[in-house]
Amino acid sequence: MRLYPIAFLAVLAACFGAQTLALRMAGGRTVKSESNYFSSIARLQTGNREDARILMLGSSMTARLADRTKPIPGIVNLGCDGGSAVITLRAIDRGDLKAAPLVIVEANMLAFELEHRGKEIAESIGSDWFKLGTRIPNLSATARPTAFAYSKLLARNNTTASGSLPIDTKPHRLESAPVPELDPAASALVDELAGILKRLEERGSKVILLVLPPGIEPGTVQGDLPAVLAKRSGVLWWDLTEGLPKDAVGFTDGLHLDTESAGKVLSHVLYGVEGM
Repeated sequence: MRLYPIAFLAVLAACFGAQTLALRMAGGRTVKSESNYFSSIARLQTGNREDARILMLGSSMTARLADRTKPIPGIVNLGCDGGSAVITLRAIDRGDLKAAPLVIVEANMLAFELEHRGKEIAESIGSDWFKLGTRIPNLSATARPTAFAYSKLLARNNTTASGSLPIDTKPHRLESAPVPELDPAASALVDELAGILKRLEERGSKVILLVLPPGIEPGTVQGDLPAVLAKRSGVLWWDLTEGLPKDAVGFTDGLHLDTESAGKVLSHVLYGVEGM
């Protein structure tokens, strides 16, 4: 009977060793798991272990900028599949996630919070399990066996791309822009987010609200809420679709950038914020 505990511990140690080796071969992280939830949690736990120079917050649109290109030292992507930057902004404000000198906030899907999208991810951040996985990579979502398999399959079809977009816009402030009317729920969310962004800047972070291709439609809550937030908070605004030719980027589904375009967009953003 005493052999069973010994055998169990031996098998457990072997599995732990194999997992450690696989994680090391993957560069300490995976980029895809069996669900949006685990993919996002893995991204958040891994990113929160690193010291970021630039922090990118957003939805799956932002997450694709990390998933479709090779990680860049100092650039941490905390895109939440199925959620929005509201999730990570609140977590940073609480102290559950680390900030960075430059915080780039995807504006496209901020209105998702009005529908409470990504609430499962939001509830996990700050939990004991999340904190443990942040400290110990082997116990994090990035080390799930399925994550290794999915990431390997994704890597087969991925190519990296660099280069700039054919536009010359720069981050600026919407000081003279008209302010659309919002309903009470959207206005309350803007007030909350404006407070968070102002506190971030007071603590030393520079914040940019970024509109990714394909852009956001004005006259809708999804389009008007970010503009009101930029105006009310006073942070920088950067719309990458201004002057962008229709055929300049490609998409996998009309919303998410394809591999080559994700690389170009990320390179353009990093070049545009150089020196900030």
